[in-house]
Amino acid sequence: MTPNRGQRRTAHSQAQAQAQESDGDPGRHGAAQAAGPKFSYVRAPAKLPSMHMHSSKANAAPRRESTSSRIRREQQADERDYSGEQTPYLHTHLHALAIAGKTKACRVVAELLVQERREKPSVRLYGSLILSNVGHDQGAAWRVGEYLEEMRQAGLQPDTGTCHAVLKVLGVHPDHLLRTDVLEYMRTRWFQLNEDGAHDVAAGLLREGLFEQGLERIDGMRQEGVPVQGWLLDMAVYMLSAAGEVEEAYRIMRLRYDAGEVGLSRTVWHTVLDAGSSSRHHPSTSLIWNSQVNTGYLNPASGTCLNVLTTAAQAGDAVLATDVFTHLSKRGTAFQPIHYQQLLECYLAISPPDLKRALSILTIMALEKITISSAETRALLLHLRNRPDLVTEAFTHLRELHAKGRKVPIAALNLLIECYVAQHNLAEALKVYKLIHTFVPVAEGAKKSFANVETFNLLLRGCRFVSPPDEALASFLISELLALRVKPTALTYDRLILVFLQAGEHAIQSASSPTDTSEPQAQREKGLQLIDWAFRHFADMQAVSVTTAPSAPESDHPSNDALGNTTLGWMPRFGTVEKLATQLATVGDSRCWDVLQSGEDHGEHVQGWEAKGKWVRRNVEDAWSKATGLRADSGGAEIVKDKGDGWDEAAAHVDSLIR
Repeated sequence: MTPNRGQRRTAHSQAQAQAQESDGDPGRHGAAQAAGPKFSYVRAPAKLPSMHMHSSKANAAPRRESTSSRIRREQQADERDYSGEQTPYLHTHLHALAIAGKTKACRVVAELLVQERREKPSVRLYGSLILSNVGHDQGAAWRVGEYLEEMRQAGLQPDTGTCHAVLKVLGVHPDHLLRTDVLEYMRTRWFQLNEDGAHDVAAGLLREGLFEQGLERIDGMRQEGVPVQGWLLDMAVYMLSAAGEVEEAYRIMRLRYDAGEVGLSRTVWHTVLDAGSSSRHHPSTSLIWNSQVNTGYLNPASGTCLNVLTTAAQAGDAVLATDVFTHLSKRGTAFQPIHYQQLLECYLAISPPDLKRALSILTIMALEKITISSAETRALLLHLRNRPDLVTEAFTHLRELHAKGRKVPIAALNLLIECYVAQHNLAEALKVYKLIHTFVPVAEGAKKSFANVETFNLLLRGCRFVSPPDEALASFLISELLALRVKPTALTYDRLILVFLQAGEHAIQSASSPTDTSEPQAQREKGLQLIDWAFRHFADMQAVSVTTAPSAPESDHPSNDALGNTTLGWMPRFGTVEKLATQLATVGDSRCWDVLQSGEDHGEHVQGWEAKGKWVRRNVEDAWSKATGLRADSGGAEIVKDKGDGWDEAAAHVDSLIR
């Protein structure tokens, strides 16, 4: 039987498409796009990420085939000679290849049927060619559009099977416009969407990122009594978790769990646990931990466990946090400070907060010989600093823990001192300091105290905030620090300078106050002396040195002397340098230029100097001009006379006041 003109045109177009694909040309979308009533939309080729849609029944592969073997087998199938096969067999085999997603093999068989067996192009034939694009590697949505266009030109109307084949392909290779055209065509032809088609539509919407529409489709299927297959729900959970929509993923898993669904994938549970704990979503984290981890079905990674612990801490779920600690201890995990910090925050987040248990975490850390820094006590500081009654209660709890033989770390006592300093209650802070020696562990023998440099830094800060600033107490604390052989830090000198600056400024302001009953001149001289001591502490800070090994290379210690002493060259913080230089300039002390020069010389070690150092110089120059009636040149290195011959007398007067 001789094929008619439409058959020859169809065969010719298929042969031309195969030739283009064999030449490596992916843009085979040059078919005629004449306007027609149905499926006039043809999508240009695009590289879209795709995935397999696995059925829940397709998990019983006894052995996984290697990639090279699969590619070799597919090539052999594409090159197979079908000329000796019977026509009924070719039709059956064509449909089987289409279901398997063998696009090239289906095209070979279809061209054989049309060109050699003189088969008339039919809806069934095109349906198999369309369905063959369901494969993730060889299929494409634009090719489906071309097949539909060829059907329109040949006068073939897609039936319900062809429409469902298109929807199945679009479930793997999303194309929103083509899907909309197909659904509209089915509506006008009164074609009923079957269960598989509903699943394919929902899968395509999810792959496009249209989560709301996809979930509406799934909910509509449930309301209509259509059983939703597990692979679609798994896909929804995976995609929602990857997009950060943990609440919707949890809702789906909760419904499946409450419905008693059997055979839920552990990978799905693990994905939701990872996403939920990373997003601090407590309901999903608690559900999966209690139902899967505690029962032994899941063994999450240590990073996931830390996220679960953080989620429990924010939600105040002490039971969940304790379960995480138990799980990690069974695994033999070496606990880090972050683990204890999260557990401590958990006890403070519950209602009501359990302060005693939170403080006991610090004693456990001390028992495990974990160094406790101020970072681990920030949660307690936020909880206590505005509640003086709770600080007293915390001290009582520490007393009780020490009486039970617990080792109370110095960080816990420093926490109480810091709280009292934040409340400007230096007297109570000193009481805690004086009782520190009573918390010395019995195993360490008799000690005067086990206060560290952080203790003295906090007390020096308190000396600055009292009114008036207590420079005498600051000096006493420094003598205590030296007596206990505690090494000061740069922050120690920084806060000591600030105490004397504040005290000196307060004394000078008191001298000019009309309500002050004391001798104004004596007060001013006291203020100048305190500012002078602040500068001396600044000089001492820069002269601090340490003894280094003689074998150390000189390049490592550029200021080594003959005795192996290395000058550290510490610098105060930016605000302290600015305040010291400005205050010296305010009282007419020419050493303000020395401070300013030190800041400029060591600007790389002073945070913020490069950005704001020029404003410090301007403030110092303005203060100097107001104090002495003299102005500094642009460089600040020389002083230019501004009031004639009175310069020598003014300078001598300033020097006498400083002395």
